Amino acid sequence: MYQPMNVELACRLGMAAAIAAQCLWDGLDGQFEAETETAKGSLWIRMGHRQLSLLIPYLSPHMAKSALRRLVKGGILRTADLNESPFDRTYWYAFAAYGKRLMAVACEDGQERP
Repeated sequence: MYQPMNVELACRLGMAAAIAAQCLWDGLDGQFEAETETAKGSLWIRMGHRQLSLLIPYLSPHMAKSALRRLVKGGILRTADLNESPFDRTYWYAFAAYGKRLMAVACEDGQERP
């Protein structure tokens, strides 16, 4: 199975994080059905680690959770709680300026981006 990813991001944070970032990027681009919302000047996507592991079947929920944490800690993603219910703890993710630059560089280098 071919899985496009940002090679620079894979070198910095690991392959699972690069694949997760590409999946979120594709979700924001509308390549699969995902809950998105525009708030705080950014486009946000609602994605839990279990949902991410369903989209990328070779990532376990633990690997997906770890990848998302590395992306947040690395400054690639930002998180917010945009849920209507206070009992829903699923994070919403948006690409930080640094993350957008990394993903845009991948587009210019001819990697899988429109």
